[in-house]
Amino acid sequence: MPLTLLLQLLHKRFPVTLTADADIRHASVLVATGLVEAEFRFDGLGYHRYESAVIFAITDEGHAEIERLRNGGAMAGEEHQNWPVMPLDYLRRIGNSRFPLHTEDPSEINSVAVLEAAGMVEATLPSVCRARQKLREAIVLRVTPLGKTALVARRA
Repeated sequence: MPLTLLLQLLHKRFPVTLTADADIRHASVLVATGLVEAEFRFDGLGYHRYESAVIFAITDEGHAEIERLRNGGAMAGEEHQNWPVMPLDYLRRIGNSRFPLHTEDPSEINSVAVLEAAGMVEATLPSVCRARQKLREAIVLRVTPLGKTALVARRA
């Protein structure tokens, strides 16, 4: 789970390099939600699969989330965090779109990055994803069978 990875990172010396596929997927979720700063490196074989993720730091938002987890899930008087676009909501929104689909909206690009890392869409993203760097454009090429399965499960 991404939050488990976040808690593990709390005790690591940065930068931390992750190479396991599951860890890279979890790191992409943490980057998309603004909890860590990271950079993803593609393999050199032309498959456009992430070879590794390098985590540089836990953000202030990440430390606040860790504190929230330590306090039993919610701090007194805390407002519910409102992410601009959740990845599965974005997937549901684009499920019947005509592809390729271009987006320049930063929150949508983050959703595309998470969905692509999870194998739910095929997309073209900038070669370097760094948390504080502005990404210019993502292109969703198609929703994969796994993504379509997720859409069907959400409708039932």
